[in-house]
Amino acid sequence: MTNAVGVNEDVSVELLKVREYEERVDSLSGELAWIEEEYQSLGAKLSQFKARYLDRLNSLFHFNDILETAIKTEEFRRNPDKHNPYAESGESWDKYYEKADASSGIEITAEIRAAYREAMKIIHPDLAADNEERQYRTEIAKKINEAYAKGDVYMINNLLADFKFTIQTDDLLVKRVLLLMQQEFALKRTIEERRLELETLRGSEIHTLQVEFTGNFETEEESFAALADTVLNTIASNARRAAVLGLVPDGFKRLSH
Repeated sequence: MTNAVGVNEDVSVELLKVREYEERVDSLSGELAWIEEEYQSLGAKLSQFKARYLDRLNSLFHFNDILETAIKTEEFRRNPDKHNPYAESGESWDKYYEKADASSGIEITAEIRAAYREAMKIIHPDLAADNEERQYRTEIAKKINEAYAKGDVYMINNLLADFKFTIQTDDLLVKRVLLLMQQEFALKRTIEERRLELETLRGSEIHTLQVEFTGNFETEEESFAALADTVLNTIASNARRAAVLGLVPDGFKRLSH
């Protein structure tokens, strides 16, 4: 009777663990779905913003740069004693495009060290019962060392859960718990990666421009119209300068009026 009660208690404990991990996995799955939806939504919004406004503005900036380069080149040809116009610094016409910002460096945190020590205490090849098991443990230990070098705590925990699932038990409930643990580790890792991607997108130059684009205007369209008008006025001014130098073809002389 005592043994039966003990077995039932063990089963109840494992069932509680299964339910607990299932709830955690469901919660993490929901969080991941939300992050991915946010990322996709923001990415689509910025792509639309770029196509609708930035590409059009950059076409104007590009045309203006062509005019300014032609003007400076002609002025330099006429008066070579002046400084070389190409030595001047200025923003490129593609200044509105997002620039990639890569950072490197791996920090080995206390969490990573603790996960590594816990895993190696269980997986160490010296604990093997035979040569076949030693070989398997050695392979897993090598992967754990690689994960540690990368600072990847989720991979360390995932490898440990894999090992336990393969080596240490035939109990179906325990296997279910270990499988859920693997899913939890994998979800946490993916969430961390997706969250980083989302924060990178939110911190990008194009998103900053999109947020600031309207400025004192009600809509992006109004802001675009005002900025485009400013650029067109600059182009018209440069067209007049170019016309004086005889650089503007007849088809473009309307810009100077």
